Amino acid sequence: MDTLAYSSRMLSWAPLGKLLFVIVVLVVNITTGSMLVPFVTLAIGLILMAYSTNFRIPFMIALALGEAFFILVFGCGMVSISGDSGAVLWDTHVLWVHIHMTVDSFNKAWLILFRGVAGIAVMMAFATSTPIPHLSQALRQLRIPKEVSELVVLIYRYGFLLLERMETMWNAAHCRMGFNGFMNKIRTTASIAVGIFISSSNMSDKAQIALECRNYQGYFPVYNAPAKTGVKWVAVSVLAFVLIFVFGYYTEGLIDMSEIFFGEVF
Repeated sequence: MDTLAYSSRMLSWAPLGKLLFVIVVLVVNITTGSMLVPFVTLAIGLILMAYSTNFRIPFMIALALGEAFFILVFGCGMVSISGDSGAVLWDTHVLWVHIHMTVDSFNKAWLILFRGVAGIAVMMAFATSTPIPHLSQALRQLRIPKEVSELVVLIYRYGFLLLERMETMWNAAHCRMGFNGFMNKIRTTASIAVGIFISSSNMSDKAQIALECRNYQGYFPVYNAPAKTGVKWVAVSVLAFVLIFVFGYYTEGLIDMSEIFFGEVF
């Protein structure tokens, strides 16, 4: 993600400005009941991702997004069959589960799904264009103590040491047939997790000594400081909120998903 963020066309944009814009878009995405607002939000996220990285996403991040989408679909499915008001579309029992789908619950499930997908797109546009060190430095504009921002960077960089140690242990176990069979996979994975937890304390001591040897004074110097947020970002964010909110206000109820799938229900 860092490599992707540092190669982004949006790298020079103010981190807090991007964060403000994303928060505003996400807030207006969930404050209106229009089915069309999530599509506007999704379009904004996709346009930003296309401009930022040409939709280049690491495989592990794509896998995590796929898992999140699956959980979102499953959750929306549960919402759709748990209705309590409105015209009934489907009422039955499947094993011990009582399915009671109404017009309101069906439309609400689709609205949640659209909002979730749109929110993921906007957040990915921000994550793939903002390195953690840039965001940490930008937080100082909000008068956040430098100890907090430096702690974020320190944890972020320390995480790479743990990942490197986990990869070494994983490869060593794989070379010794540690993942041969289901039970062996469980035992080996548990052993690696315990080993990382135990070695993390020793690794932190070594990391502290290494920092002191390099004259660490409690902060990481940044020679190419990120751009600061100005009035332009506030104006753009407010304008986006007003336009999307007004659009959602006048288009609320324009699309009825239950009518599209089931026709008019009396």
